[in-house]
Amino acid sequence: MNVNSWGGMGISLEFEAREEFLHCRARGMYSFEEGCLLIRGVLAEADQRGATKVLVDGLQMGGSPTMVERYALSEFLAREMVELGISPRLAFLGKEPLVDPNRFGEIVARNRGVRMKTVEEMEDAVRWLGERGA
Repeated sequence: MNVNSWGGMGISLEFEAREEFLHCRARGMYSFEEGCLLIRGVLAEADQRGATKVLVDGLQMGGSPTMVERYALSEFLAREMVELGISPRLAFLGKEPLVDPNRFGEIVARNRGVRMKTVEEMEDAVRWLGERGA
């Protein structure tokens, strides 16, 4: 087990390399700025490790992004992936209100070429990461 930790001001990240994917546990309170730092931290770690599949576990995060923030975070995610030249498959695990029940952010990101899925159960995240071609 290879565990690494990273911490911004309000969100901490802990990474664990698993056989099938890079598992990232995020803890803390959401803000737009922290969301951007989380994205940068996750993508940098995925790039450094050469991870092609990443599970971001946000079950221990709090907060309620606005629709405008969801849109902006999704665009930020897509831009960061292009800048790094990586496109890992991402599963985001979380609960409402952090996760939008209509998956608006996921739709915006997918429309920009990001391979991602937002789920509320660990089993769904692991299953989706294991599927071919989604």
